[in-house]
Amino acid sequence: MSIQSPPTLLELAGCSLLSNKSRAILDLEDLPIELFPPLFVEQERLLSKLTSQFLRMDCLRKFCVDAVLLLEGHLEQVLRHLKTPLEALSITNCPLSYSDWNYLSRCPNTSQLRRLDLRGIKLTSFSPETLQILLETVAATLNRLDLEACEMTDSQLQAILPALSRCSQLRILCFLGNCISMSALRDLLLHTARLSQLSIELYPAPLESYDAQGGIHGRHFALSLEGETLSPGKNKDLPEPDWLGLDMKVQWSGGLWGTVRQRLRGVE
Repeated sequence: MSIQSPPTLLELAGCSLLSNKSRAILDLEDLPIELFPPLFVEQERLLSKLTSQFLRMDCLRKFCVDAVLLLEGHLEQVLRHLKTPLEALSITNCPLSYSDWNYLSRCPNTSQLRRLDLRGIKLTSFSPETLQILLETVAATLNRLDLEACEMTDSQLQAILPALSRCSQLRILCFLGNCISMSALRDLLLHTARLSQLSIELYPAPLESYDAQGGIHGRHFALSLEGETLSPGKNKDLPEPDWLGLDMKVQWSGGLWGTVRQRLRGVE
């Protein structure tokens, strides 16, 4: 009978850091130098274990990860082992490198996505071209897109609008938590109005709606939004029937002001 040696404190500390993103970031400055080699070894071991599991999955259709610290810089290493096209890709609250981000649009397994969830992925410093190419690729199949709290800018949003407006099967769109102007929000609403299948839309309050203290008046936001974007008389380029049957609400949810536009036919 063999007795397995208990893990050392060093091993336990390494496993704890690899599994807890926020703690790892806070403790990195005070991390003892002798802990770095074991951490790298453990990371490679976990990545190898993950990819080896994919090799055994012949019909994997959904890939969902949340707050996985070790994914950074290794997205291609993980996704290239997939054997079938994905229907759902959810990478949320994960740190991504430039190579990770650029690989998303080149990955052959993301060409038939029905759901794309990138909540909490900070896109401010990334080129919007990757997302633009990815949306163009999945335009015929995508029905749900979540870009909440991606910290996208006006210019990044403008870059993806043509591709977004070609996603003809899109039914749910979430863009909450992004700092955009009223002008950018107006352009977004104009483009999404043309998507006949779109049923539920969630948008952030534009920057102009906030006062110096960071507060917002919901009624003022609603009135300005209606006046600037929802008047068919002002927006003659809009396909007028798409504005009929809309339920527009301004609400506070999850620490964010935003607007929910729901088309009365609902989501199938």
